[in-house]
Amino acid sequence: MSGTVDRAIVIGSSMAGLLAARVLSETYAEVILLDRDDLPYGPVARNGVPHMRHSHALLARGSEVVEELFPGLCEYLVSQGAATGDVQETVRMYAGPRPTAPGRNGLRAYAVSRPLLEWTIRERVAAIPGVTFYDRTAVLDLAFSADLSHVTGVVLTGLDGPNRSRTLEADLVVDASGRTSRTPEWLERRGYPPPREERIRVDYTSVTRRFRRRSLDDTGGAAAITHGALPGTPRGGIILYQENDIWIVTLSGYAGVRPPTELAEFRAYARTLCAPVIADVIDQLEPLDDGIIYRFPADVRHRYEWMELFPDGLIVTGDALCAFDPSFGQGMSVAAAEAMELRHELRLGRQHLARRFFAAAARHVDTPWTVVVGAGAAAAGIALEEPARARLIKRYVAAVRQAAADDPVVAGAFLRVAHLVDRPERLLAPRVAARVAAASLARRKAATSGVGFGHGVLHPRLIWPAIGPAPAPDHRGPVSSPRTGHLS
Repeated sequence: MSGTVDRAIVIGSSMAGLLAARVLSETYAEVILLDRDDLPYGPVARNGVPHMRHSHALLARGSEVVEELFPGLCEYLVSQGAATGDVQETVRMYAGPRPTAPGRNGLRAYAVSRPLLEWTIRERVAAIPGVTFYDRTAVLDLAFSADLSHVTGVVLTGLDGPNRSRTLEADLVVDASGRTSRTPEWLERRGYPPPREERIRVDYTSVTRRFRRRSLDDTGGAAAITHGALPGTPRGGIILYQENDIWIVTLSGYAGVRPPTELAEFRAYARTLCAPVIADVIDQLEPLDDGIIYRFPADVRHRYEWMELFPDGLIVTGDALCAFDPSFGQGMSVAAAEAMELRHELRLGRQHLARRFFAAAARHVDTPWTVVVGAGAAAAGIALEEPARARLIKRYVAAVRQAAADDPVVAGAFLRVAHLVDRPERLLAPRVAARVAAASLARRKAATSGVGFGHGVLHPRLIWPAIGPAPAPDHRGPVSSPRTGHLS
């Protein structure tokens, strides 16, 4: 890095960009966030985040990060009408006709609209000395050093004035621009091979409507009810508590299944889920709008952590790194975990930052990518070509979810993984694995060692070696730049 301007630039000022900017402000004297949108004043949905009007969840891990970076923010959200409570006690999670068993597992999550959450964080980031927002600004390209080994800033243009470009220098550029990220193109233009892309086409569509909330009695005391799609039933739904006396309801479909927007058909569609609970709630509520549609074609992961060649001075995070099916609500919390990894790596120094960050970020992406994305693909009827490791994990997690409907201990352990607080291997702790095996035995009346859960019991010891991050090429040395062989 040049180390001459003491400035970091963040492309994109949605959740991933805001959290990255907060972390960067601890290291750099100046942090500039660039966004194409005309950023609104107040908790207002904006066009640059097309899914902003739909259901969002700040999972327990995301809540922990937000509170650590912005002390008192969660309490403020509650004062503005957000709901909070123990995850296991206040969330009903269905993966079939029955929800996870109620109980308390000590995790706290917050039900709040995305516009209020993002606006609240943006206000606090804007108040940090040295942080500046440039909205109505388009990034046209990355700027590189003469030998192409360093990113030295961005080429940008304002969208309001004359169409003139200029270069803004920086010691670090963070791409948090989301699914429209152009970093692979910009890198390839300079001779860097693009990152390997993994794409799973799920053809997901959701329709969201808002209803007048009377009280938590509408849902039997739950602040959220989630109903995942299943193989053979490619339909799901979620109902979430929102501020301003609102329930927000999102119904979804995979593989071209399109939920309707018209109210009567919307309610009828909710009846086609495996459990009638969401339909029972919305049948009693007053609708507030005509519904909006959101389409998500594919889960996409860019494997930057596997790149042998990568320039210094550049980081990619959030949906630009990995874009998840929004029905599982893990995108914001994964971005929050990535922000904390960026903070940690910056505290260790700036040398080889990209390599260290991408390796650390991959560990937070691995769990939802392996388990959650696989569930969406299964609902869409997609047979993935997966290593034995991934198949074993999914079979065991399926058994965990079945046991979680009756066993509060298993349910609590599963929710800790679903909320990104624990890694999947924690589900193999003896206390949990024994209960999962017992539940499997009880369902099938007999066990056949080494047979999958579809026919018998898969012993946890067969899973243990398979759990963990996906294997990747071992690139432990410094990153070489193309053409010059320069070591960054």
